[in-house]
Amino acid sequence: MTKLRCGAIALLSGAAMTFAAFAQSPVYSDPRGLPSQYEYHRDDDRDGDRDYGRGYDRDYDRAPRADAGFFYEELSYYGDWVMTRDYGWAWFPRNVHPYWRPYTDGRWVTTEYGWTWVSYEPFGWATYHYGRWTRHPRFGWLWVPGTIWGPAWVSWQHGGGYVGWAPLPPAVGFQVGIGLQFGGFDLSVGIRSDDYSFVPERSFLEPRLHGYMVPTARNVTMIRNTTNITNYTYIDNRVVNRGVEVRRIEQASGRRVQKFHVADTKQKARSEVAQGEVRIYRPQAQQLDTVHPGPRPNAAPGAKPAPVDRDRDRLSVKRHDAPDLEVAPRVNRAPQVNVEQLEQQDRRAQQQLAQYQAQEKRQLEKLHQQQLSEARAQADRVQVEKQQQAEREALQQEQRNTAQQLQLRQKAQREAALADAPGQATSKGEKKPVDQQQGKKKGKSE
Repeated sequence: MTKLRCGAIALLSGAAMTFAAFAQSPVYSDPRGLPSQYEYHRDDDRDGDRDYGRGYDRDYDRAPRADAGFFYEELSYYGDWVMTRDYGWAWFPRNVHPYWRPYTDGRWVTTEYGWTWVSYEPFGWATYHYGRWTRHPRFGWLWVPGTIWGPAWVSWQHGGGYVGWAPLPPAVGFQVGIGLQFGGFDLSVGIRSDDYSFVPERSFLEPRLHGYMVPTARNVTMIRNTTNITNYTYIDNRVVNRGVEVRRIEQASGRRVQKFHVADTKQKARSEVAQGEVRIYRPQAQQLDTVHPGPRPNAAPGAKPAPVDRDRDRLSVKRHDAPDLEVAPRVNRAPQVNVEQLEQQDRRAQQQLAQYQAQEKRQLEKLHQQQLSEARAQADRVQVEKQQQAEREALQQEQRNTAQQLQLRQKAQREAALADAPGQATSKGEKKPVDQQQGKKKGKSE
């Protein structure tokens, strides 16, 4: 079994490197043909169009700005806002590859706040240091706003030579002066195995971690061989993310772990590591005061009502005219939207996803064949075959979910691109979304 385990680790390492090269190839980059270091752009950089979307103020209770505050405008440049039943307004990024996951394009460094995520994405200053991520059954990954800054908000797994992390869900709160508040939520049960990103211990300090991540289809096995080590504390008015032991990473990597200082910067495009500092943009207190997230099940007393409570009647299935998908208009939108071009982009993304999934399946089967060839004893082969069957089933389910979620996100993106704020007329010559042309469909809203 020892030889089998060592062989499995070597295979996983090789698979991670193979998938790194695959993810960086032009065919499987994001829908605009960009590599992993995205070059995001605003939909419309004209300064004169800053007033777009303010018509939503006429129905302020429905506006994302009422809940998300300044995050609505800041993140509207890089993604779209959708209404959910459980969390109110939530956000997801666009112009990322169709199999994207949070906490993958960046690196880990240690600071006075413990393990700190350094994101290379222009929205990372917000979505990895405030709020929570949830794996929505229809949309996939959605970000739910929050106001407490942390070096990262993740659940940690460690063991068998690997380190894994997954975004903490909205059910896990944080109370200043105390720490994480679980309210009965069990990280080992409540977080799915495929939510995690695993890398070998020796690769944990690499500046481009996405190139060392184990294929997620193997997480169903990895999660059984690791232990949850999530550990957040509150020290000297700081949220501290302890996670995996620094000493363990130094032993595995053969490198000294440098401790950096977190410094503020005005640059939002990406966080930077230079001259002993981690430079991360942090908004001012008055900006955060505009954010009114709903309380989590374990929120501190006196928290404001959740958006879902205020909007439940409007979104109830009793409302026959309730839309099946409610999307906020983008803050800045091009004056004329080419519907055919949007549809072409959607088809390209779907083709990219199909190609990636086919390659993912082939790579998994290759790993399985190599793993079986190294299993000498019959008992080892039986155990390996059982694990491999579970991995194949996990891969099939993951690929089905990803394809379905991509379609709904694309629909939301089209509606956000075409939507006029309430009280504003549709631009001349601009087509309306299909749902507006045929009338709002009846259906249950999220």
